[in-house]
Amino acid sequence: MDNENKPIMETEPFDYKEDNSDMKMKLNRSNDDNKKKIIMYVVIGVVVLILILVMIYIVLGNKKDNTDNKKNDIDIVNKDEDKDKDTNKSNMGYVSCDDNTSLLNVRNSTSGDIIDGLSCYKEVTIEEELPGTDNCKKWYKVSYVKRGSNYTGYACGTYIKVEDIDKNTIKTAKEVIDKANNYYDNSVLKAYCGENPGETKTIEYNENGNSFKGYYVKSEYKNLEELKKHLLTFLDESLIKTELKLSDINNKRMYDDYYEIDGNLYCRNYSGKGRLTRYTGNYDIEIINSSDSRISGNIVYEYLTEESSCDVKNLSKCSNSNFKYELGKFNIDKVDNNYVVTKIDFHE
Repeated sequence: MDNENKPIMETEPFDYKEDNSDMKMKLNRSNDDNKKKIIMYVVIGVVVLILILVMIYIVLGNKKDNTDNKKNDIDIVNKDEDKDKDTNKSNMGYVSCDDNTSLLNVRNSTSGDIIDGLSCYKEVTIEEELPGTDNCKKWYKVSYVKRGSNYTGYACGTYIKVEDIDKNTIKTAKEVIDKANNYYDNSVLKAYCGENPGETKTIEYNENGNSFKGYYVKSEYKNLEELKKHLLTFLDESLIKTELKLSDINNKRMYDDYYEIDGNLYCRNYSGKGRLTRYTGNYDIEIINSSDSRISGNIVYEYLTEESSCDVKNLSKCSNSNFKYELGKFNIDKVDNNYVVTKIDFHE
């Protein structure tokens, strides 16, 4: 057959070797790319981790600094408080009394001349402790304030007690005693009206055919209930010496204590009798016991002697021999968050 005579067409075989090489090259490129990506991811991960660690370190460092700062602040505050406590107590003292109102001599040196005298419970600052001498076991160099002037000298330490009561307690006691004494002074001859009386009104009276004028001051309190409530914030009711009674302004009489005028309380500010007192207005205290609920102690009042020709208004010109001292006691109790005088020997 013709077909048998036709030559068979030869075809070129596939070059499998060349194709396999291309595929390997592609695979190698792919593997290289993957490795680069992995390396890049690892590097990025390491960088992120480092950044996170740095941030954690910074935060922890700030917290530590803040904690250290707070600790330092607390230490400083505590040191300041301890310093204040030391200032309040360690170098403060007062003259002991033991029912003896004689003055404690103050000298210009431990063996020098007498230059002044200190009364019972007089507070002093102990500047220095000095060795004893034949007539005193130990001496103190002291500074003090007396009738508005500053002094320094040497006093026998045997008769000076180192103060172990906090100054705030002494301050509280004196503030309450001041209010009680102010009430007493203003109620002996007149009608107590509070600490800050205002304007004055003149009231005219006609009694038994005679005309009189009396002066009344406006109280800072609107009525007697408010005034009494104020009194009870520092004074026990048993120590209120005068009757708190409101009189009728339309039926007025001389020496009426209180009127209500135009919605305000007015208090009698005149007296028909005189009062002679030689009390100078000066006092000192010794606190015997102190707790959260009570402060109790002794008080000494300063007076001019009967023989003295000194003027109470100009005490700086008086000598020590012109004064005498009288002792008393006091109790201050805490009532409804107020410190209230419940017992006191008032001055004359």
